[in-house]
Amino acid sequence: MIDIPYKSLDEVVYEPDKSSVWGNKKRPAEERDRMFNRIVQQENWIVEDVGRPCFSEGLKQADMIILLEIPLRIRKRRIALRWIKQRLGIEKSLYAPRYEMLKCMLGWAKGYDAGKDELFERLIPYGDKLVVLQNQKETDDFIRSLQGAGTVKMSIVN
Repeated sequence: MIDIPYKSLDEVVYEPDKSSVWGNKKRPAEERDRMFNRIVQQENWIVEDVGRPCFSEGLKQADMIILLEIPLRIRKRRIALRWIKQRLGIEKSLYAPRYEMLKCMLGWAKGYDAGKDELFERLIPYGDKLVVLQNQKETDDFIRSLQGAGTVKMSIVN
């Protein structure tokens, strides 16, 4: 196992809010940015979901950028399975796992493939440190290659 602090940036963007129908609310931008900057100032870090424009500094500071290019059908299956686990209380989530959220997540997955978020354009300047993983074997091999690594600053885009 890699002993490097990991942070899902959904935890930086959102905070729990039981009064909200979604189960969370957006943090003020200043608080979000302060939290993110604390993360990337650490010696080692792994952040997930720097595809959002507000986290472009994570792309700049990362030693490696990992792009998970998993086929849409597999992503949809994983989204649905994860949502079911969250509904059953087997897996924690930062949002209320309602049917509307499942529809949003499936729509975001489809929009990603269509390039709606312009992520691919934002990654062009970082081609020298971009690693694209397309299946579980490549991911497992990559993780094994990191074991025992020194300083690691990694952004995972999915």
